[in-house]
Amino acid sequence: MQRKVSYLFILSALLAAAACKNSVDGTSQLYEPFKSNPVTITWNGKADKGVESFEADVEVHTLNNRTDVHAQLRDKYRLAVKTIAGRTFIRLDFPADELHGIAARSMLSNDSEMIIFDPQTEVIEQRIALDNPNDSSFDFLKGETAVSRVNLKMIRAEAARLAFDVDENEETGLLTLNLPPNLLGSNADDRLISSRVSFDTHTDTLYEAETVHIREDGTKITTNTIVLYEDKDGEPVKVGSVTEITYDNPNKITGISEDVPIYNSEDDIPKLSQAEHAALQEQGTVVPNEQLIFGDPGDLSYKETVVEVYQDIGINTAQDTLFKLLLQ
Repeated sequence: MQRKVSYLFILSALLAAAACKNSVDGTSQLYEPFKSNPVTITWNGKADKGVESFEADVEVHTLNNRTDVHAQLRDKYRLAVKTIAGRTFIRLDFPADELHGIAARSMLSNDSEMIIFDPQTEVIEQRIALDNPNDSSFDFLKGETAVSRVNLKMIRAEAARLAFDVDENEETGLLTLNLPPNLLGSNADDRLISSRVSFDTHTDTLYEAETVHIREDGTKITTNTIVLYEDKDGEPVKVGSVTEITYDNPNKITGISEDVPIYNSEDDIPKLSQAEHAALQEQGTVVPNEQLIFGDPGDLSYKETVVEVYQDIGINTAQDTLFKLLLQ
């Protein structure tokens, strides 16, 4: 299993959040992992006292609309987030993958550095300095870990003070902040052209987050993230997220034979009976296609969906010792 952790946070996790109304009752197959894995939530202390730390076992499922028929389990890890002395610490613990010969490893980060270490010996194998490309104007968003309610009063006040483009829709109850792209991290190869976050003013939660990038080759990448919540003693608790990443690539592959069949979905593929399949196998004319691409094979555009499912959630249960290698 390939280890790939997608950090979809904007300014310490705001991209990975949405409103409490987003529940696990969706009809898409992408919601099946939530339904088949009932979550348990342990909240240490009273729920209305706020969130100081958050822990969860995380499963990451992905689905590519051009190559996959079903969502694939891509990764598993233990997540721990805690605010200590005003700083947010994040820890990811990856179990050993004996099938692929990968040893257990852990990652620990704060706002200035990240370390990779052996969780058994606690020997640090790599230390990486983190450069925050965002303007300091966005510091007022850094404290939100986006696992329950956010301080919407403070966010509204800071957005007004900084003269951000703010739209408040009284009918929907949504407060939308359009974040200035020139103040966010960007480069010539991957230019950010828009970024917005919408808060639900009825529940003081982040409803939606979206960014749009343009690559040097003209590819437009739109990332939209929501988070699913469950109620715990009257408070919303994050139980996972669904992120859609749409790649609109204007470039095309040329020279593809017109004889290549085009299937837009699994339903378009001709079905063979077991007898027909056996006969073709006997003739030696059955060739497995491990790289089937739905749609026009010359079209480089696609959509990838990343589903994170949280289990065994603990609120205010994480001990400082989990982060001690960056506290020393």
